[in-house]
Amino acid sequence: MTTDPLAQILRSAEGVLFDFDGPICSLFDGYPAPQITQELRELARQIRGELAPTLEQASSPHELLLAAADDSELAQQLEAALQKAELTAIETARPTPGAAESIAACTASGRLVAIVSNNYAKAVVEYLARVGLTEGVAHIEGRNPADPTLMKPAPHLIDRAIRTLGVYPSSCVFIGDQTTDIEAGRAAGVSTIGYANKPGKTEAFKEASAVLTDMFDLAEAIR
Repeated sequence: MTTDPLAQILRSAEGVLFDFDGPICSLFDGYPAPQITQELRELARQIRGELAPTLEQASSPHELLLAAADDSELAQQLEAALQKAELTAIETARPTPGAAESIAACTASGRLVAIVSNNYAKAVVEYLARVGLTEGVAHIEGRNPADPTLMKPAPHLIDRAIRTLGVYPSSCVFIGDQTTDIEAGRAAGVSTIGYANKPGKTEAFKEASAVLTDMFDLAEAIR
């Protein structure tokens, strides 16, 4: 019997859930997230003038969107602008090495694949179509445009994906590259794999069931 934690987790997995930005692609490779954040903040200033500290200090597009959650009109306009930015970003998104192979390994072994992301679902759909991965993905669960508070680390998106796949949380594994992914997965009752795609991330994934630094390792473990 193998003692490899990655192989042990995947042996009984019926559903394999992937975060999008990171495990599947580098979404903002050609259109950097800091640039989008600044553009959204400038839009917020045009709409509201002086901004609350949480909006001024937000360090990512999704953090900015979450900071505007209590202002429904502003949140709606920022959501629309972010959707447009993400659709632009997928045109230059860089595929993560090993992602296509991991999805193919899932399909070949009879496992169901879902993408669970805080990104705009349509952007995920269009990216998968562009790189030829549509057929390997059974479901895509993107953020709720009407309620940014349901983004990860809330378990809502993972819960919805699991219900759609028709499997039990205990038979699912979620791969993400942020600690918020691990938090969301644990809250949803699924095994979690931290994708440490940058130096120093391995130490941040202490709460994950397993950690990997190369998506090709995931593909091999699935096979």
